Amino acid sequence: MINKFLPTLEKFQETENQYIEYFNSKGVTDIIGKVISNMKGTAEIQASQGVDSWLGYGVYLPAIERIFALHEGETEEEFYSRTKYPKDVVYAYTIPDHDIATLIAADKYNRMHQQSIPVNTYVWPLNDDGFTINLLKFENRLKAKI
Repeated sequence: MINKFLPTLEKFQETENQYIEYFNSKGVTDIIGKVISNMKGTAEIQASQGVDSWLGYGVYLPAIERIFALHEGETEEEFYSRTKYPKDVVYAYTIPDHDIATLIAADKYNRMHQQSIPVNTYVWPLNDDGFTINLLKFENRLKAKI
């Protein structure tokens, strides 16, 4: 059973609303696209330092990749066929109908672990009973260009 670091709308709704208000005030019409672009930009900067920051998203990586893929026009079926991610992991770390909140939760998770988990960690716990996800097993996952 997946129960470690699950996102909830209650935790991230206010921040999601702030993002939406901010980007709307700046005239941004594709807020998801802007957030994705920012995340990719950060990943490129960290890659220049030898860090695959996509691994830092840990258990959230499959969920954020799904958001990226659907935003870029890939279908859900194409996404799962390409990545081979377990659907239960994607769903567990997705806040339904709140892609921005899901991305914010993933970013918070990433930042929370940056000080305590070695960079480029690829095995992440899904619960306290030893159930994990090994991101190296997913050849088509997002990877930094180091």
